[in-house]
Amino acid sequence: MAPTQRKPDTRLRSSALPAFCTPRILLITLLLAFCLALLLAIAPGASEDRWIRLGTTAWFTAWVALLTVGLLCTLRRPLSALSLTPLLLSVMGILLVVTSIVSLFAYQSLTQLGWQSTESQGQFLLHNQAIASVVGAVGIWIFSLHLSKARQLTAQTKAELDALHARIRPHFLFNSLNTVAALIDTDPKAAESAVLNLASIFRAALHAGDVSRLSDELELARRYLALEQWRLGDRLSVEESLPAEPLPDIPLPVLTLQPLLENAVRHSAERSTMPCAIRLYCLVSALSVSIVIDNPLVENAPADTNGNGISLANIRDRLALMFGEAATLRTGIVDQHYRVKLVIPRPPASGKGTSA
Repeated sequence: MAPTQRKPDTRLRSSALPAFCTPRILLITLLLAFCLALLLAIAPGASEDRWIRLGTTAWFTAWVALLTVGLLCTLRRPLSALSLTPLLLSVMGILLVVTSIVSLFAYQSLTQLGWQSTESQGQFLLHNQAIASVVGAVGIWIFSLHLSKARQLTAQTKAELDALHARIRPHFLFNSLNTVAALIDTDPKAAESAVLNLASIFRAALHAGDVSRLSDELELARRYLALEQWRLGDRLSVEESLPAEPLPDIPLPVLTLQPLLENAVRHSAERSTMPCAIRLYCLVSALSVSIVIDNPLVENAPADTNGNGISLANIRDRLALMFGEAATLRTGIVDQHYRVKLVIPRPPASGKGTSA
């Protein structure tokens, strides 16, 4: 497997810039705009009726907020390519330009409707730009906190991934080498395939933190399961249900699926004396791709002393850095089976899919 590499700083800026098109961001923006309008309406010194002031101010702030978010959403791709300082200046510039346009339109419209302003049009414009500058400065401060958290999460996730690999590599390597040694005399072709599969897995481990593709991750998962089937024999069987058509070209962090399958093998076939079936499903819809990994629960199994507790948290963190809230990783017990469901959003340009 040859993972596709990206420059870390570009990936970080893209993930740090919020997804302004999401309903959650729009709802939060409108809520904050209304809170700002409420503060301005109840501020001392207002000459007109406070309810009228609240209505006009809420109308004004809502238009400024929606137009600003709409422009940031439209320009997200070129903005993501900017370094931090030009990015913040661009966002502030967009806010001030939108505030100026809405201010001019609002002043003309309200005066035609009979509004008696105590300020000239220029003063009204400067007043609103001053408020927008303060709000923008607070927004930049919050954005800086978000960016700092994203950087901290990136470093923490990378450190956890390195620690995870340091613990998995010897255990998995020794088991796989023993499998290859056992296959050399009985099935040389299988031994050769096992060595190639092992090389693919460790090549992926060397690229931890890079970006792969969904199809490559599934192929790596098959190679891993083939190694475990040779090692565990009749104790492990695999049931796959994958779409017949080509899978969407979706990026994924390297080693997203293999740790999930390793957990499934470790907590079922490795700990059981009876045959265990691990099921791997891939469901494709128009908006997302769902991958389900299912393994039976083993009763009266010995305690797992080599558990891999940081796998799920690590994968969730890496998915959040790449997809934000659009990707989910859920786990649960269904009919005495432990089930992991990974939902990944499809790119907008990937076209329509079919449900498998």
